[in-house]
Amino acid sequence: MSQKKSPSPPTLPPDAQREILDRLSAETRINSQEIAAILKRHGVCGDMDALQDAYRKRLGQRLMSTIRDETGKREVLAASGGEYVIVDCCNDPQKLKAIRHRIQAQMNGLDVSAGKVRKRVRFLEHFASWVRKETSDGAA
Repeated sequence: MSQKKSPSPPTLPPDAQREILDRLSAETRINSQEIAAILKRHGVCGDMDALQDAYRKRLGQRLMSTIRDETGKREVLAASGGEYVIVDCCNDPQKLKAIRHRIQAQMNGLDVSAGKVRKRVRFLEHFASWVRKETSDGAA
């Protein structure tokens, strides 16, 4: 049985990528509409059939994510290769381990990101208290 290979991420024209990263660097933020406008200016477009398939898969994923038990926990989770399984009915330890591994990897990534944000908030709070202290000391 052959495994379906997931498609590689689309490559961006170097000029479009440079423009996006330059904007991000200069302004420290960029919104999705700005990114889309830059990509459009550089002629980036997708195959209509592939876009429709991606849209349909996204709608299907949203539907699967709404199936929950009485306590609000998801009943259906993605295994691998685009397959969804009802967790309580799954008797395949490999599929369950794959689901657990994927969820753990997502949690780890979110923990790292949350830690980065937490450190920045702490820095800003510390900096703000230092500025208030300096301002009140100078006003006296």
